[in-house]
Amino acid sequence: MYLKSIKAYGFKSFADKTEINFMKNINGIVGPNGSGKSNVVDAVRWVLGEQSIKSLRGDSSIDIIFSGSKSRKALNSASVTLIFDNSDMYLPINYTEVSVKRIMYRTGESEYYLNNELCRLKDITGLFIDSGVDKESFNIISQGKIDEILSAKASDRRVVFESAAGVLKYKRRKMEALRKLDRTNSNIERINDIIRELEVNLEPLKKQSEDASKYLELKDNLKEIEVSLIAYDLDKYNYNIENMQSRIDELNDEIAGLSSNNSSYDVELLKKKEELKKIDNDINDCQYSLLELIKNIEKIDANVRVLREREKYTKNNDKISSNIVNIKERILKIDADINNLNLEINNYNSNLVSLNDKKQVINKLIKEYNDKKNKIANGIDKNNRNLTDLNFKIEYQENNINNNNSLPSSIKNIMNNPRLHNCHNVIGKLIEIEDKYLSCINIALGSASNYLVVDSSDDAKEMVKYLKDNKLGRATFFPIDVIKSRSIDDVTLDRIRKVEGFIDIASNLVKYKDVYHNIILNRLGNIIVASDIDTANNISKMINNRYKIVTLDGQVINVGGSVTGGSAISKNNLISEKYELENKKREYDRLFNNNKELEKEMNNLLKDISIKEKELYDINSNIINIEDIINKNKQDLDNNKSLKDNLVRELKDLEAINKNNSDSELESLFNTYYEAISNKDKEEARIEKLKRKKQDLHDSINEIENISKQSNNYINNKEKELNKLELNLSTINIKMDNLLLRLSEEYNMTYQSAVNNYKLELEEDLARERVADIKNSLNRLSCVNLGAIDEYKRVSDRYNFLNSQKEDLHQAEDMLLEIINEMDAVMKDRFLKTFEEIRVEFKKVFKELFGGGEAELTLTEPDNLLDTGIEIMAVPSGKKLKSLSLLSGGEKTFTAISLLFAILNVRPVPFCLLDEVEAALDDANVESFGRYLEKYRDKTQFILITHKKKTMEFADVLYGITMQESGVSKLVSVRLEDIKN
Repeated sequence: MYLKSIKAYGFKSFADKTEINFMKNINGIVGPNGSGKSNVVDAVRWVLGEQSIKSLRGDSSIDIIFSGSKSRKALNSASVTLIFDNSDMYLPINYTEVSVKRIMYRTGESEYYLNNELCRLKDITGLFIDSGVDKESFNIISQGKIDEILSAKASDRRVVFESAAGVLKYKRRKMEALRKLDRTNSNIERINDIIRELEVNLEPLKKQSEDASKYLELKDNLKEIEVSLIAYDLDKYNYNIENMQSRIDELNDEIAGLSSNNSSYDVELLKKKEELKKIDNDINDCQYSLLELIKNIEKIDANVRVLREREKYTKNNDKISSNIVNIKERILKIDADINNLNLEINNYNSNLVSLNDKKQVINKLIKEYNDKKNKIANGIDKNNRNLTDLNFKIEYQENNINNNNSLPSSIKNIMNNPRLHNCHNVIGKLIEIEDKYLSCINIALGSASNYLVVDSSDDAKEMVKYLKDNKLGRATFFPIDVIKSRSIDDVTLDRIRKVEGFIDIASNLVKYKDVYHNIILNRLGNIIVASDIDTANNISKMINNRYKIVTLDGQVINVGGSVTGGSAISKNNLISEKYELENKKREYDRLFNNNKELEKEMNNLLKDISIKEKELYDINSNIINIEDIINKNKQDLDNNKSLKDNLVRELKDLEAINKNNSDSELESLFNTYYEAISNKDKEEARIEKLKRKKQDLHDSINEIENISKQSNNYINNKEKELNKLELNLSTINIKMDNLLLRLSEEYNMTYQSAVNNYKLELEEDLARERVADIKNSLNRLSCVNLGAIDEYKRVSDRYNFLNSQKEDLHQAEDMLLEIINEMDAVMKDRFLKTFEEIRVEFKKVFKELFGGGEAELTLTEPDNLLDTGIEIMAVPSGKKLKSLSLLSGGEKTFTAISLLFAILNVRPVPFCLLDEVEAALDDANVESFGRYLEKYRDKTQFILITHKKKTMEFADVLYGITMQESGVSKLVSVRLEDIKN
C-alpha cells in the first residue's frame, strides 16, 4: 500500500483545486519559506482525523479554510482527499483503491467520506489504527517535531513505541472498555440508589399488601354471610308485608262502613244544632224585647213619681220659677265645663299621636339594633364554632409534628429510641422559614428536609446498624463533624446580584442555630432563589447553568439547564405541615380578634338599645299618664252630660208644673204602664216556652252525640291499629329499600341474584354475630391501601429485576475487567517485544549513521510496562556525554532520525511523511541520511518536505510549491527519473 495522491481545495493556502500524484518510492516537496509546503503534512493529518487546531498551526477551526487574499474571496469550505493504493490489501477493506475525504464548512460542521460514502470519524480511525498510517503514528513527522522525540518527557515517548508495537488499537479498546466499565459502575451505582430507595418502601408496602389481602379476605367472608342475611331478611320482610297489607285492607273496609254511619249522625246532629241555634236567637230576641219593656215600665214609673212631686209645687209658683232659673244657670255652667273638657281631651289626643309617632320610630330603631345584634351574635357563634374546629385541628397537627407522624418510620424509630444519642433532629425542624419563602425552600430541600442531623459519623454508623439489624428501613444522616458547606463563588454572586428579580441565596432565607451552619449551607448554600421563571432562565444562561435556581413559586432550573416545574403538588411533609400549622394559628388569632371586635360592637349596640328602651319606657309612661287623664276627663264629661240630662228633664217638669196639666198626664202614664206590664207577661211566657223546647233539643243532641262518640271511639281504635300497621309497613319498606340499596351499592347485586346464589347456612343470630365480628376486624385494620397489593407486586418485581440486572452488571464488570487484563497482557507482551527489537536496531542504526558511538534505550519503570517511560542515551564517537541536552542540534536531529529508522526497521510502514526532519544536518550527515533512505526504496514510500539540495538528489520526483499569487499555493512537479535517463 502507498499514498497515490492528495486532492485539496480550499484547505489553508490551496485556494484552487490541487492534486499531488505521488510515486511509490521517494518523493520530494520543495519550495521557498511561506509557500505552503507544510500544509501538505497538515492536510494528511487533518484527513486522518486530527482534531487539535493548534497541532495544525491554527487558532480556530475556521483557519483551516482559505480566508481569501487581495484578489480572491474567502471560500466557505475546505476539502482534502487522500487516495491510497490498496492492491496488497494492507488495509482491512475489500477495495484495491481507498479514498478518504474530509470536508469542513465555515459553520463548523465537518463531514467524512470513505470511498465517497458518508461515514464517521470513528470509521476512519478504526480503519487506519495500528496500520502505521495514523494521525498519531511515527510515520508522519511535522516540521520541528523531530527534536521533540528527544526533548519530550520519558513518559511521552512511549506513544511512538506503542504505535510501532501495534498496541494502539488494544489501548483504544481498553479505553472503550474502561469507559464501558465506568458506565457499568455508574449504572450499578444508579441501580443501587434505586434499590435502596425501593428497599425503603418495600417493607411498608409488604405490610400494607398483607393488610390489604387480609382486608379483601374479610370482605369476601363478609359478603358471603351478609348477602345471605340480607336475602333472608328480604324474604322475611316480604312475608310480613303481605300479612300486614291484608289486615290493612280489612281495617279500611271496617272504617269506611263506620264512617258512613257517622255521616248520617252528623247530618242529623247538624240539623238539631241549627234548630237549637234558631231557638237561641228567638230567646235572645224575646229577652231583648222584655228588657225594653222593663226599661219602659221603669221610665213610666219615674214619670209618675215626678208628676206626683210636681203636685207639691202647684201652690208655690214663685219657688218653681226660681228653680227654673237656677237649673238653666247650672246647665249653662255644665255646657262650659263640657266644652273645656272636650278641648282638653283634644289637646291630650294630639300629644298622644305625637308620642305614638316617636314610639314607632324608636321601636323601628330598636328592631334594627336587635337585627344587627342577632347578626353579630350569629357571627360570634360561627366564629366560636370555627375556633373550636381550628383548636382541634391545631392540637391534632401539633401532636402530629411533635410525635413526628409525617416522618418516615425509620426516622421515627431512631428519634424515639432513648438509647440512640446525639441525634439533633431532621433538617426541616432545625430551620425557620418566612411564609413567602416556604414554597421555594421546600422545593430546594426536597427529601433533605427529612435528613437526620447527628453529631458525628460514628453516631451515624451506630444508627445505620440499628436500622439494619432491626430491618426498620433506611435513613440519611448528616454528621456535623463531616458535612462541609457549599457556596456560590464571589464572581458569580456579584454578577447575579445586579439582575432584577434575584432574591438571594436559599441559605440566607432561613434561620438556624450556628451549630448547623455547614449542614444548612451544604443543602442550600449553592441554590439561587429568583422571583420567577424568566428571571431564573436569565440567571441560568448568565452563569452557564452551573448552579441550581428555584423560583418563589417552586419552579426549578437544574444544573445543566434542565427545567422542572408545573403546578404544585401538595406533599405531606414536615415543612408543609409547619406552614399549615402556622396558617391555622394565624387564622385562629384572626377569628379570636374578630370575635373581640364583634363583642365590642355588641356591647356598644346593647348600650344603644338600653338608651332607646329607656326613651321608649319614658314615652310609654307619658302615654299611660295622658291616657289616664283623657279617661278621667271623659268620665267627667260623661258625668256632666248625665247631670245635664237630669237637669233638662227637671227643667221640663218644672215648666210643665207651671202650665198645670199634671192630672191628664198622670192618667195617660198609668194606661201606658199597665199596657207595658201586660206585654211583659206575654214575653216572659213565650221565653219560658222556648226554653222548654231548647231543653228537649239539648237532650236529643246529647243522645246523638253519645252514639256518634261511641262510633268515633271505635273508628279511632281501628285507625290507631291501621296507623300502627301502616307505620310498621313503612318501616319495613324503608328497611327493604336500605337492604336493596346496600345490595346494589356495596355488592353490585340484585335481589334475585342474592336469593338465587346466597343461602344462609348459619343460625340467624350466629350469622349476625359473625358479621359484627368481621366488621370489627375490618375497622381495626384502619386505613387500608388496596392498591398496595399491585404496588407491592410491581415494586417487588422491579426490585427483583433490578437485583438481577445488578448481578448482570457485576458479571459484565467482571467480564470487562477480564478483557482489560487480557488486553493489558497483550499490550505488555507486544510493547516489550517491540521495545527490545527497536533497542537493538537503534544501536545499529546509530552506529551506522554516526560512524560509531554508543546508543541505548531503557525503561524508566520496567515493572510497570503499561505506563513506563523510555529514556534515550546517545554518545557520538569520541565524546563523553551524560545527557541528551549536551548534544548539538544536528546530533539531536540525527539521533532522532536514527530512532525513526530503527522503528522503521522493526515495523515497516506503507508510507512515511517527513517535514524538514534533516534541516539541522550538515551536508555530510544529509548524505548519510539520503543513503540510508535508499535502503527503504522498495519497502516504504517516502514523502520528504525539504530545503536541502542533497536530500533532493535522492528523490525520484520533486514537487514544487510556489506562491506566485499572494496567499495562494501552486504546484509544479518534475520527474527526476526521466531527467536521469
